[in-house]
Amino acid sequence: MSEKEQLPESAHQPDTDSVKNSPDPDKLTPEQQMLNNIMDQAMSKSSNKSEKDSTDAASPLAEAQREKTSSPPPKNKPSSVYIYLAVLFGAAFMMLLLAYFVQQRNNATVLDDLRMTTTSKEELLEEIEALKKENESLINENGRLDAWADQKSKEAKQLNDTLDQTYYRMSDLGTEKRALYYLWYLQQFMDQGDYTLAAAEIVFSTDPWRNAWENQISLNSALLEQYDTARQELIRRGYLQQLDHVRDGGTNIYFTSRWNPNENNDMAALSILWCALEAHFVREDDNAASQYLFLYPLSSPASGYQERVERLASGFTLEQFQLMKDKLVEDNWLAVAEDGTMSEGNYMGPKNDILYGLPFELPPPEYPSTNSNSMNKKDD
Repeated sequence: MSEKEQLPESAHQPDTDSVKNSPDPDKLTPEQQMLNNIMDQAMSKSSNKSEKDSTDAASPLAEAQREKTSSPPPKNKPSSVYIYLAVLFGAAFMMLLLAYFVQQRNNATVLDDLRMTTTSKEELLEEIEALKKENESLINENGRLDAWADQKSKEAKQLNDTLDQTYYRMSDLGTEKRALYYLWYLQQFMDQGDYTLAAAEIVFSTDPWRNAWENQISLNSALLEQYDTARQELIRRGYLQQLDHVRDGGTNIYFTSRWNPNENNDMAALSILWCALEAHFVREDDNAASQYLFLYPLSSPASGYQERVERLASGFTLEQFQLMKDKLVEDNWLAVAEDGTMSEGNYMGPKNDILYGLPFELPPPEYPSTNSNSMNKKDD
């Protein structure tokens, strides 16, 4: 039996365990695949070298020479396989180290981004919290301002009410002041026998205020009785006449035809004088007072109105007339010439442009008669 035949059967069969334990190429990692390639290349080079050596062995000379020169390989000398493995593992290690540093750098960058994001969020939260506090502060301030505005509104309303009351009170005081002036002049005219001026005052000035004195300012009843007494006395003397209202029970007062300033020049002259006295002493309107004196017949001696006033008015009335003229001249509202002619003064202060008209129509001009029996200022 030959040696080939004597070999066990297992020698001709492949090692199934090694085949089973060999890794699947599809499941190898890139590093394992690279290692297998290097080992295959090393094995190929070793195989080629063995074949070359076998070819050289065919020559006896080469074999003798090899036997002569061959010597056992030195111990601890690494083979090329181990060198390739070392290079491979070194390259793999360098790649892993480089990947590690790259990963660390990326991690540091991500960490910095996270820190910046966290810082930004914290700053944003702080800003939101500050805005909330500011909003609360503004809401509280707005509430305080609303309360302050409500308080001021109430105070303004109270002030307006006070001003209204003060205004009405001042108006009532003005009305009461004028009423006292009117009643004082009426009493003076009645005491001095200036019935024509008393009649002019009642018709042009005081009678329309009679109800206001009684209802608006509650004038002293004794003063009202005094006024009513003077009014009835002038009616009795024939200067005034009364017209009763059937529907409302009121009355209107008029001049009698004899003393109507629309027809009687004497009464017209005294009525102009009363308009000027009222404007100056009662209403304190010197613009109106001066106009009554220089715009109408009382301004010129030629019209005879000044002579009528001097003849018919009492000493009290003439004194009031002179006091008024002196004050108007002093304030430049009026200018009086040597012959007694009155004209407009050169008043430079503020004044209105109103043209004050008389409350009656002037009668036809007529120089007054010097006959004392024609008009008596103290007609009984």
